[in-house]
Amino acid sequence: MKYGFHVSIAGKLGIAGAAEEAGLLGLGAIQIFAKSPRSWKTRSLRAGEVEGFRARKENLGGLPTVIHASYLVNLAAEGDLREKSVFSLADDLSKAQMLGIEYVVVHPGSGLGKTARASALQARELAGLGKNGPKLLLENTAGGGEKLGASLHTLAELIEGTPLGVCFDTCHAFAAGYTLEDALEELEQTIGLHRVPVIHLNDSVGERGSQIDHHANLLEGQIGDALRDFFLDPRLKDKIFIMETPRGTREDAHNLRVLREWLGTVQTKGQRD
Repeated sequence: MKYGFHVSIAGKLGIAGAAEEAGLLGLGAIQIFAKSPRSWKTRSLRAGEVEGFRARKENLGGLPTVIHASYLVNLAAEGDLREKSVFSLADDLSKAQMLGIEYVVVHPGSGLGKTARASALQARELAGLGKNGPKLLLENTAGGGEKLGASLHTLAELIEGTPLGVCFDTCHAFAAGYTLEDALEELEQTIGLHRVPVIHLNDSVGERGSQIDHHANLLEGQIGDALRDFFLDPRLKDKIFIMETPRGTREDAHNLRVLREWLGTVQTKGQRD
C-alpha cells in the first residue's frame, strides 16, 4: 500500500528535495505543488532539478507522485479567469510530463457543470499529452456556494466520456455530508474505483455536512475511527493515499504511527491466518 504526505519543494534542491524527504521519512508516495498554490506566477524548473528528481524517484522504487494544481484554478470560469486557469493547469501537466509524475489533481471550480467539463477537457488537450502522459484527476470538494464536486454524481457526470479520473478526499466528502462508508459505495457505483487512483486521507475539523474544508490529523478530528475502516477496505488496497494533514515533527510522527499501526493489525492477522 502506497502512502505519504504533501511535501514542500522549498529548499535548494527544489522538487528533487521533495523526493529526498520521502526517502528520509520512509514514504511510498508524495504530493507537491509545482509552483505557488495561491499565485498565477509560474515557476521554472532549475538546472538539474528534473534529473535530480527522476533519479531519486527511481531509487525509491518509482515513488508515485501527485502534483496538486493551484487553488486559483477555476475550470468553470469564463473570460480572463478561464484563460489563466487553463494556462496554469497546462503548466502543471507539462511539468508532470517532464518530471515523470503520474498524476495532476485539480478542483473542478465554481460554476455550471457543462462549462467545467469543457474547460477541463480543453486544459487536457492544451497539455499536448499522449497516452503515456500524466493523468488529470478532478477532486471532490466540501461544497458551499457554486463550488462543483461536492456531489460524487456530479464528478461522475464531469468525467463521463473523458480520460479524466477522480481524486477522493475524505475530509471534503465528510464536510459535504457523506459518511465514508456511503461515499465509498457511491464511488464504486457511479464513478468506478478503477478511475480513483489517488485518495487524500484527512480527518476533518468540521462536523459532517458543515461544508468546512479544514483538515485535521488522523483520529484528531470529527471522522475519527471511520478512517481506519475506510483505509483498510480491501477495495482500496492498490490506491495511493496522500495525507494533507498539518505538517511538523510531532504531526508527521503521529500520522505515520497511526497508519502503520493500522497496517500492522492487518499484517498480524494475516500471519495468524
